[in-house]
Amino acid sequence: MKIDPRRSAATLLLAGACMSCTVQPTDLLPGYRAASTDERAVVMRTIEDYYSRRATAAVSGDAATIFAAYPKLAEGEDRTSGVNTDAFFVERMRNLGVTDVRFEIEEREPARVYVKDGRAAAFVHGKQTWRYPRGDATIAEFYAPRPLPERGQLADRQDG
Repeated sequence: MKIDPRRSAATLLLAGACMSCTVQPTDLLPGYRAASTDERAVVMRTIEDYYSRRATAAVSGDAATIFAAYPKLAEGEDRTSGVNTDAFFVERMRNLGVTDVRFEIEEREPARVYVKDGRAAAFVHGKQTWRYPRGDATIAEFYAPRPLPERGQLADRQDG
C-alpha cells in the first residue's frame, strides 16, 4: 500500500490543529492584559512593600504593620482556601520564634503582572527563608497570586 504524502501531511496538520484547540488554557483573568513596563514597576513596588511588611510582621509577631498599609487583608480570613491568612502566618512565625524572614519574590521566575481598569493582579513564584534562634533555617518555594483579582487587596493599599 502506497501512502500519499500530501494526504498524510494534511491529516497531521488537522490533528495538530484539533489538539492545540483542546489544550488552550482558559483565560484566568478575563479582560486583563499584560502590564506595560511602567505599570509592572508600580505593581512590583507594591508587592515588594507587602512582602517586606510580611517579613517584619513575622519577626515582630505583630501583623499590624501589614494591616496598616493593606487594611482589606485583615478582613475575611479563610484558612481553607488561603485567603487573607496574614494574621495566621504571623501567629505561626511567632510560635516558631523566627529571628529572620526573607522573601525573594522573583527568585524562581519573573512575576507575571496583569492590569485591567486600574486594578492589578500578579502571579509570584519565589523563595522564602525562615531563620530560627539556633541558627538553622527553613527554605521553601512559594507561589502566590497577588492580589486575587476578584478581591483586589493590594490594589487598595493605604499609606501607613
